[in-house]
Amino acid sequence: MKPPALWPRRLFAFPCLLSVLAVGQALSGGGLLAQTGTEADEDFVGVLGQLLALSEEEKADLPPDVREFLDDFGVSPWIPSTSFSAVAGYRDNVGLSALVPEAAALTEVRAEAFLMWKPADSVWQALGIVDGFYRRYVDSPVTDAEQSWFSQLELKWMPANPLDFKLRGQGFYQDEVIDLSTTAAQRTVLPAEVMNGNLDGGMSLRLPGGLRAESRYAWRRADYRFVAEDYVSVDWRNGLSWQPWSWMGLAYERIDRQRDYDFRQEVSPGGRPLPGTQLSFAQVDNEARWWFEWNRGGEWRWEAGWSNLENRDEVSGFYDYDGEGWSGSAQWISPEEKWEVRLEWEQDRIDYLNQTVGAGLAPDPRQREDRWMRVEVWRRLSATWDLRLELEDLWSESNEIDASYRDRTYWLGLTYL
Repeated sequence: MKPPALWPRRLFAFPCLLSVLAVGQALSGGGLLAQTGTEADEDFVGVLGQLLALSEEEKADLPPDVREFLDDFGVSPWIPSTSFSAVAGYRDNVGLSALVPEAAALTEVRAEAFLMWKPADSVWQALGIVDGFYRRYVDSPVTDAEQSWFSQLELKWMPANPLDFKLRGQGFYQDEVIDLSTTAAQRTVLPAEVMNGNLDGGMSLRLPGGLRAESRYAWRRADYRFVAEDYVSVDWRNGLSWQPWSWMGLAYERIDRQRDYDFRQEVSPGGRPLPGTQLSFAQVDNEARWWFEWNRGGEWRWEAGWSNLENRDEVSGFYDYDGEGWSGSAQWISPEEKWEVRLEWEQDRIDYLNQTVGAGLAPDPRQREDRWMRVEVWRRLSATWDLRLELEDLWSESNEIDASYRDRTYWLGLTYL
């Protein structure tokens, strides 16, 4: 299930990136293969190099905002961009309660900052991102405020054309009401502070026929306040993507993960803690994604995804579960770039192999299903101002008693670019 705070947020909110990428597709026939903001920035750097190499006559045919961006860019190796948003809204279940939902009005400020370092004729490249929000509720008995912040620093080395290496560090701070029920023995929803640190390194290799192979190793540390969920995890990620045409791509990734908890103990088949032990999970996650683009009547982009997760505690099997998820998104940008509409949807189902609910000789196995939807509409008011309308809807259903809830949030506000 995708959390209410989306990390990283869409870097395509920056107008210069949108314009440069759109023009670059016309120049090179390339599409946006990447799913994450970091990979999208690779496309941006490649397109930027093509634009800078154009003659003055060819640059004269570019859109005005792209010409202005290239003039400002000059010979500097630094590419900065920022945006700020102020919105007001309403949320109908601040505490994610299954029994007594508490609604509240809210105000929210958001900030995004992007800085890329790309020296000319260099095999080195660096990227920095800071993104987050601070939300204040009006007379909410659950919590006065929530916030979430994400930061990233990345260094890339490209010694040869088809090969590159990356070293990346990420930090994440979250102070919100969160649902930790998936990896717990029962429903667990509470306000909590979470600090995550992630360090990963890897390499990618471009192959003939539009193929690209990637392998990464990641270490993550998560510290929770008010709840004993602290853990260290190690990921080994291996993936393959295929882009046979400029307007379509496929990607697959397998993630092998080991998660070790600091304070949680192993349990017996009946769920009783075993003193002197330390709980660990072994997870295997398979993810596949397909995307498609169409540039008639505006810019269209569709995505579909599938995932399969196996979680094993490797002791009693009490925490063993299987998960399957489906996702989809659609995005449209008007021909004049005055309007942008985006729809996202996700559905995840978790089946616990040994946990049961109810009583009797053959109680039902524990199950949980989450559905999440988000709709965003932007209206360009000027070169520096956007009007935005957003809706987010989350359903969480479980066959446990008093464990299902729904949470809807509405936003309306302005973004300064």
